[in-house]
This record gives sequence, structure tokens and C-alpha cells, in this order.
Amino acid sequence: VLILVSVSCSSSCCMQCRKECSDRHGFSVARPMWSESDSMSRYAVTTVESTTWNQLHITKEAAFEVDLSSSAFISNFTIVYQGTWPRRHTRSHIYVHINTYTEREIEKFRVAVNVPPGTRVSFTLTYEELLSRRLGRYELSLGLRPGQPVQNISLDVSISERTGISYIRALPLQTSRLTTSAMSMLQNKESQNIWFLSIQQQKNISPRGLNADFVIQYDVEFKDPMGDIQVDDGYFVHYFAPRGLPVVPKDVIFVIDISGSMIGTKIKQTKAAMTTILSDLREGDYFNLITFSDKVYTWKKGRTVRATLQNVRDKYCNKLIFFLLTPGTNINAALLSAAQLLNPSSHSSSSSGHAPSSHRVPMIIFLTDGEATTGETEPDVILRNAQNALGLASLFGLAFGDDADFPMLRRLALENRGVARMVYEDNDAAVQLKGFFDEVASPLLSDIQLSYLDDQVYDITRSLFPNYFQGSELVVTGRLKPGVQDLKVMLTANNSKQKVKVENELPLAKAVINGTEPSLGCAQALDGIPSFVHRLWAYFTIKELLLAKINTSDVFTQRLLVDKATNLSLKYNFVTPVTSLVVIKPEPTISSSVLATTSKTSTSTVAGSTNVMNQTSHTAPKISSTSATGNKKSKYFVSLKVDGDPHFVVQFPKLHQNLCFTIDGRADDVLRLLEDPDKGIIVDGHLMLAPSKEGLEIRTRTFFDRISIIAGKGGVMITLTLDSVQVEADGKEIETLPTNQRGSVEQHGMRITVEEHHSCWIELGVGVQFLILFHLYNHPKSFQMEHLGFYIADGKGLSHLTQGLLGR
Repeated sequence: VLILVSVSCSSSCCMQCRKECSDRHGFSVARPMWSESDSMSRYAVTTVESTTWNQLHITKEAAFEVDLSSSAFISNFTIVYQGTWPRRHTRSHIYVHINTYTEREIEKFRVAVNVPPGTRVSFTLTYEELLSRRLGRYELSLGLRPGQPVQNISLDVSISERTGISYIRALPLQTSRLTTSAMSMLQNKESQNIWFLSIQQQKNISPRGLNADFVIQYDVEFKDPMGDIQVDDGYFVHYFAPRGLPVVPKDVIFVIDISGSMIGTKIKQTKAAMTTILSDLREGDYFNLITFSDKVYTWKKGRTVRATLQNVRDKYCNKLIFFLLTPGTNINAALLSAAQLLNPSSHSSSSSGHAPSSHRVPMIIFLTDGEATTGETEPDVILRNAQNALGLASLFGLAFGDDADFPMLRRLALENRGVARMVYEDNDAAVQLKGFFDEVASPLLSDIQLSYLDDQVYDITRSLFPNYFQGSELVVTGRLKPGVQDLKVMLTANNSKQKVKVENELPLAKAVINGTEPSLGCAQALDGIPSFVHRLWAYFTIKELLLAKINTSDVFTQRLLVDKATNLSLKYNFVTPVTSLVVIKPEPTISSSVLATTSKTSTSTVAGSTNVMNQTSHTAPKISSTSATGNKKSKYFVSLKVDGDPHFVVQFPKLHQNLCFTIDGRADDVLRLLEDPDKGIIVDGHLMLAPSKEGLEIRTRTFFDRISIIAGKGGVMITLTLDSVQVEADGKEIETLPTNQRGSVEQHGMRITVEEHHSCWIELGVGVQFLILFHLYNHPKSFQMEHLGFYIADGKGLSHLTQGLLGR
């Protein structure tokens, strides 16, 4: 599908508008907002531009703010200065601040700069995302927030789909997240739609200017039940969304938190949502209800019951969530109780009319607004217990409000065939709950495997899915081997009655590039999306790598996943959670334009026009380094670590390269890794000899077997080996933590935390944190030696006097 959305206003403001702008903001807007969104096969590339002109005689601040989906990756950011710079204004008068924060699955991207008199500043932001299909439609949302009335705003929308469009509509402008304005827009299936908003129309909506979302919803036609495959440049994307399948009955357990924190509005909204949800269950479905606080209450002991009208309206079922709200949240017990209800051994025919569940999909809807405080509270134990008990059941987690332990709920869902979602505290919380249930209420297939011949494809993304729900879509991307003309796809899955297996050869549809395919229509809108399948593969792969990182607690595996995601992010110029923003501002010129890439972590510097570059952000975190030459100043992040034989790695973001070097010491040598005389911190590493690799006998190999840290001026010494972490003060032992179990100690303003067999975190006050990894082998090869690795996790608190192999 191709979508082009343009939002623009006139190239100059009227005199009245200029005066209003000047009175309120101190500057006038030449072109406050322009946006273009090109979407090809649900892969949307959106560009938003804003230009500000300061006509006053004093410097004023201009802000650029954009709403983008939390699933989007920023791929480009540019700031352009145009105008005469008076001599009395130095480069220190221009500052850049970049910030992102999340509001109901929306990322807020904001940049603020000081604009000298007579200067125009233009901002351009580009972001990319794959639109998800939910409840039978794709949705593209574009924020229209110029911040003031402008001469006019126009929207130019072009949509085209290779397989055809089943329906499309533009919603009324949404002036809040909960309601829409009364102003409707034209709806039709033409290739091009243009809307205009005059300055008076904008003021009718709000005297402060338009503050709304323009939303397009649409769906596509699928003629082949095996889906649609598109190919370009050796990459393919397979969209699988069969229609018309019978709905599979389900065994669903609703597990609801009724602890004291749910009192009031939350419990009322949950009750309202559950009343509607239960009434929407099909008679072929089975269900049960569990509520929990410090204790667990089950409606029907030991079984699920058919969703008949009588059971749904059962007064005890509806009364259950009105139990006295008490303190405590026993998440572990609630999960185990739900798992017991779905245990196949307890599902047998009986006089109660409870039918076997062999062809029903087992699922749990789990809602909580807090974290585990009663019973088992250790997250890893809760996760392990749930995974052992739930079996093939799918768990869908709902985190109600900001106090919920969403990270744990997300891991619970990922490890148990489900997804987790935030429910935001607002007037529409009941609607949010009902909307999420509607997404998973109609399973059509379970245990879906999409297989491709090994001699045809490689580097494919996830192709095994626990469930396919009505109105959703499964997406697989990968790379094709040369010469493949028709891709053979095999589907195995379970439907409402049996296990199905289907094989088919799908012709490879050439993806349209630069509008060369005349059958699409509106082809001119395709310009600027070269090789979208290629970028979609990278986008999807990064997403899955980051999810896999969340789903593992193994530090080494996490590092590998982060490295892969980082390399792809840098290669495709994506801003992701593992890349960072670096802002460089060189000497100002009469007209300065800079092409830049931003990230969700940010820093800023002071100088002239603005450069932004993409750089690495590793699991072993970064320290901030500043270099100055003459009057130019730049700030960037550098990641420092030493590991292996001792293998030092220093990352240089400005070069997009790493500096790697090895110290070939001798056994019992001690290397001074870091020394900060101002903070009283010293880190030494003791070397041990290791066997040589076959064929490299002449090369000496050494590893760290002991790390010694002197922390602060109080004489505290921390000695780390593979077996223990020993803490001494004034020559006396304070604590010894074994490395084969979890433990922590806090002394003299520092904190030491040992993660079983994995690592040790050492926090030495604000801005100083070290990470030591324990490299262990279950079945080591002859040349492998168990050893320690040392990382500077946070070095912002170190002084400029810091020395040593890593320090300087």
C-alpha cells in the first residue's frame, strides 16, 4: 500500500497573523508545518517539516514537536539555519534541547532552539514504521500541531495497494485522545484526496490553533489464502492474513487484581469492562474468573464452564470483583491458580457439562496495577513458575497504570505465547480493556508455522506463531537466494477441528520502486522509498532482536543481541533503543544546513548550526567524553571495556569505528585500568597465564583472574575473583559474597550487587558504576580459561584527572 500525506500552510502569514504570532511567541511562522507520509505495503515513511522566521530584534526560542508512534524508528533529522548573523551574536546564543517521552503509545519528539533576529530555522524529521493490522484495519495517525493558527493547512493523501483496497476512510479530526471534533472530512476510495483548513476553521476548533490527529483507516484485499509476498533487491516480505476461517472456541481465565490500590475508579472501570466482555463470549467458549490481592479467590473451583447466558449473568461471578479490597498483591499464587484451571488433566467430561478442551485455545487475561508484594516476590522465580505451569496456554498481560510492573508483565507474556499492553488511567480505561480483549477474542488458528525451503531463503524473521486472531496479520521477512522465481510456502496450524497442513507456490511479486509500476496508480507518490522491502527486513529484525533481549536474563546472550541490533541500526541509520543522539554544532555561517540522525537518548552542545549523528549505545554503558580544540567544542559518548586476552575496545562514534588493542602481559602482571586521584578510585587487574591456541603457540595469552578496586578515600577495597566478591574497610573484612548466588551489600555510600554466575555491578556514588562479568564454561575447550571482564558502565562522575589504560 502507498500512502502520501502532506500537511502544509501558506508560504507567508497575513499581517494580522504576524501580529498575533509576534505578540504571543515573539516570532512569525513562514511555514509552520508540512508532513508527508509514504506507505508501501504497510511500511510507512513519514517526514514532518516546520520553518520559523524571527522578525523581531531580539533572540527568541522556537520549538519543534512531533508525535510519532512508539513503534517508529527515527531515520533522519535536519536543522537548517538561514539568515544574517549579526556580529554581536555569538554561537553561544543558540542552544539545542532534544527530548522524547511516551504518552499512551505516542512518542513526543521535541527540539527547542534559540533563533537570532532575522533568521529562519527549518526542522525536518523522518521516521519509519510498519503499520500493524488490528481488528481488521491498518491505522495511520498524523499529528497536526502547528502551535498557532496559520494561513491554511492542506492535507494531500495518496493510497495505493498492489492487491487492492477493500475499504478506506479518513476519520473526523481527533482533538483529544478520547473524543473527536465535529468536523468531518470527505471519505472516498479515490487515489488522491485533498483537504484544506483555513485560518478561520482552525480558530473554530481552537483559538490557539489546531491541536489534533488526522487518522486514516483502511484494509486490503487478499485473494490467496496463503497471503501475499513481495520481493525487492534480494529481500522478501510475506503478509499472511487469511479471511473467512471459522472461529476456534477458547478456554479463557480472567485474572483480576483487586488489591487496595485498585479501589475507586480503577475497579469501577474494570467492572464495567468485564460486564461487556463476558456478555460478548460465544457459547462455544469456556471461562472462569479469578481475583486476587494477598489471597486468591476462584469463582468455579477446578474447572472452566461454558459461557452460557446463565453462567455469564451468575450473581457470584459478577459479585466476585466486589470482594473487600485488601493490601498485598500475590501475583505468583494467582498465576498458578489460573494454570491449574487450564491443566488438561482437570479437563474431562463430567456431569457438569464441561466438554474436553482438545480443540479450544487456552488463554489467560491477567490484569494488575502493581507489583508482587505478597508470597513469592522475586520476578525470576515468578517467571520460572509461570512458564513451568502454563504449558501451551497464552498469557496476555494488562498493566493498569504507571505503578504496574510492566517489564515483568511483558516478560511473562513473551515467555508464555502472548503480549502485554499498558492500560492508561483515563476516562476511557474501560474502553481500552474491552478493545484489547476484542483483539484476542476470536482465535482462528493456533501453533502456526510458516516454512520456506532452506535452499530458497535465509536470514528470515520469526515464522512460528502461537495464535492468529481475526483481524490481525502475521508478517515474515527474509532474504532470497539468487535465481528463486516462485517461493514454496508450507503452512501447518491447528484450526477449530484438526491440524491442517497446506503447501503452495507463491509467485514473487516485484516490489514497486520509484513509481515504475504503472498498475499501482498514484505512482508519483512512490518517489523516495527505494528498496522498502530491504528496510522493512532490517526494521523487523531489529524489533525481534530487542524483544529477544528482553526475554533472556543471560548477560552474554543479551550482549550478542544488542550488538546485532546496534550494527543493523547503524547500517540503516535507524534511531533505536540501542543507538544514541550526538549533537555537534560547528562554526555558524550565513546559511547553515545539516543532515542529521537522532535517537531516543540525547545530549546537546553549544556552538553554531546543528549536526546530529547516530552512534552506538551498548549494554556495557557509556561514559561521556568532551574534547575541545580552540573555540570549537563537541560532546559525544564513548564506550570503554576490557575483556578477553585483555582486549580493550574504545568506540569512536565520529568515525563509526572501534579502536581495539590487546595487552600481551605476563602471568602475575598487574594492569592499572583506571585511577581517579580526585575521587580516590583505583582499579587494577591481575593477569593469569592461559594455554595457547592450536597453531598459535608462540603467542602469549593472559586473562584477568582478579580485579581489585579501591573505592573512595575511606580505604574500602573490593576484590573480585571467579568465586567471590570480598569487601574490606580499614583492613578488616566487611562482607564476602559468593558469585554462585545472588547477593548485595551497601557500605560507605556504595552498593555491590552480584547476579548469580553472571556479573557484579558496583556503584560508587553518583555517576560511577562498574560492571564485572564472570566468564564461565560448562565444557571448556583446551584453550578456554574462565576469566573476568571489566566494563565502565557509567563514568560521568569521574573527574578530568582520571588516568589508567581505560581512564585516560
